[in-house]
Amino acid sequence: MSNIPVYAHRGAPNRYVENSMKAVKRAIMLGVDGIEIDLQLSADGVAFVTHDIDFFRLAGNSRRITDMRAEEILQLKLGSPLSRKFWYSRVMTFDQFLQLVAPTGVKLNIEIKESFLGKIEKIIEVVEKTKGIVDVHFSSFEFSILQTIHAMGLNAKTAFIGRKNSDWDYVLSIKKWDAIHLNKKFYDSELMYRIWNAGFPIRFYNVKGNEKYIDHPHESVIGWITDYPEKIMQRQKRNLT
Repeated sequence: MSNIPVYAHRGAPNRYVENSMKAVKRAIMLGVDGIEIDLQLSADGVAFVTHDIDFFRLAGNSRRITDMRAEEILQLKLGSPLSRKFWYSRVMTFDQFLQLVAPTGVKLNIEIKESFLGKIEKIIEVVEKTKGIVDVHFSSFEFSILQTIHAMGLNAKTAFIGRKNSDWDYVLSIKKWDAIHLNKKFYDSELMYRIWNAGFPIRFYNVKGNEKYIDHPHESVIGWITDYPEKIMQRQKRNLT
C-alpha cells in the first residue's frame, strides 16, 4: 500500500467551486497532504486564485482578468447560474489564501498562469510571499515563468507541466526542474520512463481515484494531483476527517 502525497486540485472542486475558500477549507478538513491552486494576475497587479484567463465559466462574465482591477474581481459571484443567486463564492486573493493555509503546514503546489508572462517583479513577489511555507513548489506550462524563478536565484522548487508535444529534448536538458507534472494518460508510457531515466520524479494530475496503479505506483511518482482526494486517501487506508 502506497502513501504517495495527495494534492487536492484547486481545493476540493467536486464539492465546492474550484479554487474558492470553501474548496480549500474542505481540502484542509479532509487532511490532504497538499493543495494545488492556480494564480492569475489582475490589471492592477494583484494575484488571484483562479484558473481561467476570464470569468465566463465560473461567473458568467467574459472579461479577462488582465482587464479587470482587483476591486472589480472581488465583487464577482462564482458558481452555477442558480448558486450565484443564493450560495455563491468569491474569488480569493493570493494573500487571503496564504493567510488560510500557512498555519496548517499543508504542502503547496502553486501553478503560475499565463497572465504572469513577462511580469518578472510579480513572479518574484509571489515566490517571496511563500517564504514561510515549509513545502512549496511552483509549476507552470510556461518555460519563461519557471526560468525567471531560476534566473533570479530565488531558491524555490519548480515543476514543469508537460504536454505530449513539449520539446522534451529541451525540457529534460534543464536540470533545475525539481519535478515534472504529467496528465495521468501518460502513466506507464514511454514518456514517463524517459522522464524518470533523465532523473526527474513525476506528479500525475487528473487522477480520479479508481486507477489500479494507485496501490503500487512506479517509483517515479511523488504526488497525485486530484479532484477527488478523499478517494485516493481511502485507497491508502487513511482515516478521513
